[in-house]
Amino acid sequence: ATFSRAGFVGSQRAPLHWAGDENSTWDAFRHSILAGLSVGISGIPFWGWDFGGFSGEIPSAELYLRAAAMAVFCPVFQYHSEYNAHRAPSHDRTPWNIAERTGDARVLPRFRDLCALRQKLMPYIWREAQHSAATGEPMMRALQLWHAEASPYQYYFGRDLLVCPVVEEGALVWTGYLPPGRWTLMEGDEVFEGGGAITVTTPLGVIPVFAREGTALE
Repeated sequence: ATFSRAGFVGSQRAPLHWAGDENSTWDAFRHSILAGLSVGISGIPFWGWDFGGFSGEIPSAELYLRAAAMAVFCPVFQYHSEYNAHRAPSHDRTPWNIAERTGDARVLPRFRDLCALRQKLMPYIWREAQHSAATGEPMMRALQLWHAEASPYQYYFGRDLLVCPVVEEGALVWTGYLPPGRWTLMEGDEVFEGGGAITVTTPLGVIPVFAREGTALE
């Protein structure tokens, strides 16, 4: 098997795992990130999850877009939902159903931007996936392994991107930790000197992601 949902000792033989049937809540979002970082520490190099949740009521537009923005920077970028026999209202986690059910006109254009960003990153993702396969290093690596002062939700995606998921409802600014060095904010192109905490604005559907100086993404 190459794709597994659950396991025990020896699960590393299935190199790609998925997080399972989480609910569409902010708490489940936070726990899903921690699960993904934990499996990486346990020797599983590739991980994904049903962003925005799988079970129960659909997520809010805000939660869906925050989760999708984080999932762009995962080895697997996917949505999925439990079957409800095509009854109305639909529980599908498709962006068009979330847009229709929530009435939020920002969902589709922002999701389109996130898909374009994912496509732009594919050369980097492929390169880093090859590195993970060759070395055993997980593609998602918890920043706290190197910097205890970082948030438990921050992680490296590959060797040169630092991801700071926004995991609280209503947050329009977000504080994270930057390791020493020069880092460029991917959306905004602002350059930061690392070695401490930084705070940036976080419009809906945008999360702070920093590229290490000299990183080639294409």
